Amino acid sequence: MRSYHKKAFAWVIILTSVLFFHTFSFAQTESIKGVQFKDGSIIYGRVIEMNTDDIRIETKDGKIISRKFNDMVSFIKDTDVDAKRELKQAAEGQVKKGIFSIAIGTERMSGNTTYQIGYPITAPNGTKYDGYFPFSELEWPLDVWLARIDAGLNIGDSWRINGVFKKNLGDPGGKMKDSDWVTDSNPSRLDVYSESNISKFSALNIDIDLEWKFLRRQSWSLYAGLGYQYQKFDFDAKLIHQYSPSGLSGYDVYGDNRVGITYEMTYSMPYMKIGTDFQINNKFALAGSFAWSPIVKAKDEDHHLLRENGGKIMTGDMNGNAYMIDVSADYKFTPSWFLKGGFHYTKISVDGEQYQVYGNGDILGTVAQKAESTQTSLYLTAGYTF
Repeated sequence: MRSYHKKAFAWVIILTSVLFFHTFSFAQTESIKGVQFKDGSIIYGRVIEMNTDDIRIETKDGKIISRKFNDMVSFIKDTDVDAKRELKQAAEGQVKKGIFSIAIGTERMSGNTTYQIGYPITAPNGTKYDGYFPFSELEWPLDVWLARIDAGLNIGDSWRINGVFKKNLGDPGGKMKDSDWVTDSNPSRLDVYSESNISKFSALNIDIDLEWKFLRRQSWSLYAGLGYQYQKFDFDAKLIHQYSPSGLSGYDVYGDNRVGITYEMTYSMPYMKIGTDFQINNKFALAGSFAWSPIVKAKDEDHHLLRENGGKIMTGDMNGNAYMIDVSADYKFTPSWFLKGGFHYTKISVDGEQYQVYGNGDILGTVAQKAESTQTSLYLTAGYTF
């Protein structure tokens, strides 16, 4: 008899516990009026399912919205928002997650792309001559306004594809500077110097990357990625004045308004990237990233149009590395419209050989070549998230 009573008592305890926790859980769920997420969205409705991976909410109009549990910030248990507003905010909550975004704006870039040539020289017959480096340097300005288009595509909650397209809006404000050291016995003495106006200019920059968000916290996250950036600069320049700072004769020349030199430089940069995002509040966010390219490929062509024998054509083939730093701030006016501003810095260093030939086909040989580009930018865009 005692055994029977013990079993009955145990079943009563179990049944009471189940009913209590079920009632408590149901009451807790029923008291939830909405759920707030890390991206600032609020979805009003009834929580119908919740586990360590997902949370499902049924809105007032009967729609079922599924979100990641880790994206949730808190439950909203009391609200004075009317049903109409709840429906609107529930719909906004779905949009705020953002599948695709596009932004248009401007960027002010400053800096230069510079190349140097020097020894060793290899003659057409294969003879090699050693000496100092450099014996010539050309510095091309990159102080210019750019039009900028940014686009982003979210793939799930952890992957994102970004694209940036930039095109110049005018010509650089600076001048091309040409320096030559032609005295073997005194290679550090600047012997010939000239400046030229940029009469024609074109700049194109295309950057695409794939990011993977590998660490998430309530207000920040870390991501890594792979990308590719392509840069192309085209210049035409007209000589202003050439002279000899060291006093050599025969180098004092003024330009006659003809294009004396054209220059084209392209940089191809596959890179690795790591970055972080900080969600300050529902409207304001900060982001920063560092990218490094260990296999930059650079090609250039310099055509001295007014030289003897049909001009002098010089083509370079170089390899090297680059790094890029980007810091930005994002402000949301509405769940869809946003303003983004940022700072971008790029440093490129490459070296290789330059092949020289006259316009009539006579081969001059090859020389050692190095090139560097320093680019500092501030940008501002306005965009929309779909």
